[in-house]
Amino acid sequence: MAEQEKKEMTMEQEKVQQADRKDVLVFNRPYVFEGTEYKEVDLSGIRNLTIMDAIQTQKTLFGQQELATAMLTEMTTAFARDIAMKATGLPIEFFKLMPRGRNAEIVAAVRNYMNVEQKTENHVMEFEKPYTFDGETYTEINLCEVADLNSMNESTAENRMARMGFAVTNTRTNYYYSCVLASMATNKPEAFFTGLPICEVLKLRNAVNDPDFFE
Repeated sequence: MAEQEKKEMTMEQEKVQQADRKDVLVFNRPYVFEGTEYKEVDLSGIRNLTIMDAIQTQKTLFGQQELATAMLTEMTTAFARDIAMKATGLPIEFFKLMPRGRNAEIVAAVRNYMNVEQKTENHVMEFEKPYTFDGETYTEINLCEVADLNSMNESTAENRMARMGFAVTNTRTNYYYSCVLASMATNKPEAFFTGLPICEVLKLRNAVNDPDFFE
């Protein structure tokens, strides 16, 4: 019996260790940066990032004239690089000087984390995990009232974008714009949406810009 318990404890420890390394990216080949060899990078910090981090990254890239980010920011190398920097605490040069092969692994890992299942039916957006805001826990948010927003709401959202430092172009791909519209539709503060985990950003943007709202 003692041997069985010991075996079960060992298996449990192995599961914990595997869970702890879930977000550790092991490179196919080591990468040397400033004299140090890196065989892996721990991206687990990405789970602590929020939609506001994605907004700030988008704003930074626009300011740096990263023109490729104007359409689908999350698909660009520059976006993955900045998010990986935030997640790991490593300097941006670590990722900028990375060989293409290792960079492709970083980009794939970030995109995989961002591309979560939509889980939005009848404009009700289901969260990946329970979300606590102002002492209340939510598992979903109903965005159906987005259909009732008008052009004045859109102008207000554009003005808020401008005050945030964005050029008002291609609003449907702008993360902050989506948060503003969602806030207006639900009467929740903008912080409710900007504070969501970063993995929710594409789901929210797509939900707010559902083609059904433009019929």
